[in-house]
Amino acid sequence: MSHMILGTGRYAAKPYYVERFYVNLYSVEELCFLLVDKAELLDQEIMQRDMVRWLDEECDLSDLAHALYALLNQKGSTAAYVGTILEYVCLYSPEVIARTEELIRDNEGLSPFERHKAKADYLLKERRYFAAMEMYQSLLNRIPDTERILQAKILHNMGAACAGMFMFEQAADWFMKSHEIDGRQESLLMYLASRRMNRSDKEYIDYIAGHPEFHDASLQVERMMERAEGTFEGSDENRMLVTLQVFKEEGKGVFGNTTPYYNEIERLTAGLKEKYRAYTV
Repeated sequence: MSHMILGTGRYAAKPYYVERFYVNLYSVEELCFLLVDKAELLDQEIMQRDMVRWLDEECDLSDLAHALYALLNQKGSTAAYVGTILEYVCLYSPEVIARTEELIRDNEGLSPFERHKAKADYLLKERRYFAAMEMYQSLLNRIPDTERILQAKILHNMGAACAGMFMFEQAADWFMKSHEIDGRQESLLMYLASRRMNRSDKEYIDYIAGHPEFHDASLQVERMMERAEGTFEGSDENRMLVTLQVFKEEGKGVFGNTTPYYNEIERLTAGLKEKYRAYTV
């Protein structure tokens, strides 16, 4: 049985653009969803008078707007600001609201550098790889040498962003720089995987032979590759590729030529690239 959700206020004629998350909002319910979904990324940047004005003028929520204006004038916390909105709209249970406020309060203790990284991590998660790389690089240029662990995490994620763009040579460099700082096995495995993707079998085997210290890690990478390959071999995409290959070899293109084969190859390749990007992140 479906449940009806009654709207609060009215649907805005003009949307409110949340630059932080690249999204237009048309109702207070959409705002509530954003606040709960992105709670770990929220800080005082979300507390904007323009947002309160939009709630007042576009959504016809003057009572809520007055409460939020009071919080802004008193320099209230981000958790209180978000909690006021969520409690007014009553879209979520008290447990969800309390959990959201607690998460925001916990993140209020992050350093400015950690907050900057969280923004870049969001871009990485959303596959906005180039924008994420720019933000990581900017942060890396400003972060002090004392923040070594945070540096390593940034470098690792820069490797993930490059891998998402199939720039495996650059990805390998970032993963190794990260590993050299904190020694994490994950970064080492991703370094070897990136080299594996960017070299022929012989070149990669020769490289491992010349670096016996990577032998055990390379075995883990091969097991990862085998699992990925096994998944692909049983996939619908692979079965389609085999069928198309038979048609091509026998000269049985659907329209008397091999054009459909190559068109399908391009389509499937594009889909597989997207899946790979999701896997690397």
